Amino acid sequence: MILTSLDRFHRVLRLLVGLCFSVLLVAVVLQVISRLLLPNPPIWTEELSRFALLFCAAFGIGLALRSGDLVGVDLLTMLLPKRAKIVVEVASCLVMVGFGLMLLSPSWSFVDIGSLQTSPALLWNMFWVHLSVLIAPVALIVAAVERMLRVLAGLAPEVRQDNGLEAH
Repeated sequence: MILTSLDRFHRVLRLLVGLCFSVLLVAVVLQVISRLLLPNPPIWTEELSRFALLFCAAFGIGLALRSGDLVGVDLLTMLLPKRAKIVVEVASCLVMVGFGLMLLSPSWSFVDIGSLQTSPALLWNMFWVHLSVLIAPVALIVAAVERMLRVLAGLAPEVRQDNGLEAH
């Protein structure tokens, strides 16, 4: 039940990353084309692409941890017996949860400060843009808790052994 809810949560994150990436792509293409063809290209495209990239990263951090694509050093853990790997994996998840929890309060302070500012080109309240800084640790915490639950339940996929560069 909990893992099914977490699957749904990550499906929503995946959809949001796709949406943000689409906005980023459209903004950058529009920016490039307008600079080539228009005497006065729109100034808001650069700002929109930056904001979309922030949210791509914020929504994507949990997905990267979940899929095993988040940067990690696992050279030593590959040599450990299975039980020791489980202990190290759970400890790693606990550290990530702790790190995410430590970031929540300062993240909220940053979001709150954003409510006093407006973006120069799009004229958006920066609360909404700064919200990405709060979303990132929440996504990390949720993914780390899920990973820990899967490891403890024996449902976690094996950690990737390749460097991600080989063709599959």
